[in-house]
Amino acid sequence: MNLTHLRAFHLVATHGSYVAAAAAAGVSQPTLSEQVRLLERRHGVHLLQRSGRSVELTPLGSKLLVVTARLFGAELEAETILAKARNVMQGELRFGTDAPINAVGLLSIFRRQNPGVNIQLISGNSAEVRKRVLAGTVDVGIIADETPHPDLVARALGKQDLVAFVRQDHALAGSKVIRLGDLVDHPLIIREIGSVTRRSIETALSSAQLQPTEVLETDSREAVHAAVIAGLGIGVIAEDEFNDDPRLVLLDFADAIPPITEYLVYRQDRQRSHVVDAVLECLGG
Repeated sequence: MNLTHLRAFHLVATHGSYVAAAAAAGVSQPTLSEQVRLLERRHGVHLLQRSGRSVELTPLGSKLLVVTARLFGAELEAETILAKARNVMQGELRFGTDAPINAVGLLSIFRRQNPGVNIQLISGNSAEVRKRVLAGTVDVGIIADETPHPDLVARALGKQDLVAFVRQDHALAGSKVIRLGDLVDHPLIIREIGSVTRRSIETALSSAQLQPTEVLETDSREAVHAAVIAGLGIGVIAEDEFNDDPRLVLLDFADAIPPITEYLVYRQDRQRSHVVDAVLECLGG
């Protein structure tokens, strides 16, 4: 069994695409594709199939992923044991977050206490980061999603309110507050499906029996800000994610909308890596 080829399969299967897997492994995409192809050809099997830019596992590929997760999980455990024996904090922390601003404080403390550890910051919406933590391609994540999972531990970090914001020349810019009903009369700019911010505002609108007449979907918080600056509508985000820009005006909701809780999540179904332990120590245990 060629472990290099097996690792290539595991990386592609857990990242969901050849591009993401190649970036994580620090190799070219053609190299990774060739390694997976050689694994399939050597054993006369079909493990992955392309679906647009992503890949899907065949039934056999799903069975093999269960095995490779144990195999490379054991490898990580061995590295952890040896690192603790040397009493040297080295290696890499793969830190996922649904908003970089929510991670900088914790990472600043971690960096001061563990200067020998390289930090890889990976951003995405809550659903994407949660998926990466479960797959083992991210060590810990900060997300606004506490959906229970037997393999995950979720530790509450804090709460923040949903807010709206508009361009300074918008009709609502002179107000200090905004109502959910205002989102029906103006274009609403929100994140993509999988974002907890989107889910929260959609739940609030549904509870109030309101339906926006126009919705503009973006793929990042930066894109929400850019769309509002361009005068395309009203943006909705978590309060800590608002960029203090003189062209923008922040508005609080007059309606009672439940706040968003951010959680630190990590896997619990195997021995924690030394870097995860170090992150928890930064939080006080």
